[in-house]
Amino acid sequence: MEKKEKMEQGVPDRGVASGGMNKGMIINVVLFLGLVVLYGLHFMGAPVGEERDAAEMPAVERKIDDATHAIAYVNNEILMEQYNLAIDMREEFEAEQRQLESDLERRQRTFQNDVERFQQQIQAGTVGMEEAQLMEQELMQRQQDLMQLNETYMDRLARKERELNEELLDKISDFLERYNRDKGYDFILGYARGGGILFADQAYDLTGEVLDQLNDEYAQTQ
Repeated sequence: MEKKEKMEQGVPDRGVASGGMNKGMIINVVLFLGLVVLYGLHFMGAPVGEERDAAEMPAVERKIDDATHAIAYVNNEILMEQYNLAIDMREEFEAEQRQLESDLERRQRTFQNDVERFQQQIQAGTVGMEEAQLMEQELMQRQQDLMQLNETYMDRLARKERELNEELLDKISDFLERYNRDKGYDFILGYARGGGILFADQAYDLTGEVLDQLNDEYAQTQ
């Protein structure tokens, strides 16, 4: 078996979509592609500097030596930018976010206009004390309703974020498991600049091949 160089491992993160709600409605969408581990290897290696023929090595140590040949990676940033499913998910999320933002802002404008009208009536003395108290209570209740609606919309987006995250990760994990049946890698890592993997040799980069096949499979479902 030909030998290849070892690669450092880490768990990089990459967001698939992000957005912010005006008027305090802020949702950060982070999708963790992370470290995709297809097979785990948990063994102690031979002492550094000790050299023996493969035939003399115990089975566990030969397994470690073989494992160093079976590591590859995909670039998370490229995958999230160019995987068509991730792009469509991001657009779907942002469209719903814009819709909720628009609805909340419309309600807030209407409320603010009614507040200003109430203040003008008070200043002009066109409403009696009892009527003013009722109007004030109504405005306070509407303010509470807007705050509750804001929280409801935030929860709705957070729930959608989780669902998209899970769906995307499931799609990628399922594909890599099938992809690896013929490849035989022990680990397929997720790499992102500034993440846990500080350097990755391009000779171990599977991004282009994985991305092409992911997009081909996704196109067949459209």
